[in-house]
Amino acid sequence: MPRNSRWSPEDKIRIVLESLNTHISMSELCRKYNLTPNTFYQWREKFIEGGKAGLSGQLNDGVNNDLEKENERLKKLIGELTIANDSFKKVLEGRRS
Repeated sequence: MPRNSRWSPEDKIRIVLESLNTHISMSELCRKYNLTPNTFYQWREKFIEGGKAGLSGQLNDGVNNDLEKENERLKKLIGELTIANDSFKKVLEGRRS
């Protein structure tokens, strides 16, 4: 891959997996892909952390928390609209009598 190119997530995964599945040295791997060791170590650390989070069930916690908050907000809004709707119905019924 050319120098100064942006690595796609798939490329990063492929390179990290190659380091884990082969006996290639870190220096060879970095030379092969024109990477600095620091860049590779950052990718590997993120890869491992993601795996830990996925296996422990923590991967979607942030997403789930956001969805739960949105769900609560919408429930409150439905409650408020229901109360307002009931009030309008009572006012309209009072006018008909």
